[in-house]
Amino acid sequence: MLVPGFHKWPNMQLLGIVLAVAYFAINGSGFFPALYGGIVSLLNTGLISRHTEKQKKGGPISAQASVGMMVMSVLMRMAVVIALTLIGLLSFKFEAAELISGLVLGQVGFLIDKVKQI
Repeated sequence: MLVPGFHKWPNMQLLGIVLAVAYFAINGSGFFPALYGGIVSLLNTGLISRHTEKQKKGGPISAQASVGMMVMSVLMRMAVVIALTLIGLLSFKFEAAELISGLVLGQVGFLIDKVKQI
């Protein structure tokens, strides 16, 4: 398991990250920012999985409590993604195009993985 709660490897997400890293490595613009963006994407996926498993283990809950947990999950994940992106851009001085490309291709891969599960 990649992250506790993952029942299956996020193959398309990993493929998207590898493609972004390979593209920027071949172009010589540096692959570390794309890899960092991909790691942020994987962390976001891990948080989604964690919150989903947490909600499943809790047993039946009211609709209000379920919506409250969902809102907290979304807010926490967005805060983490924004904070890590800003750290990459401001502290590590990564190029925005590479970092965001790794993040976006990872998230697109995540969405494809989810669609394939349905």
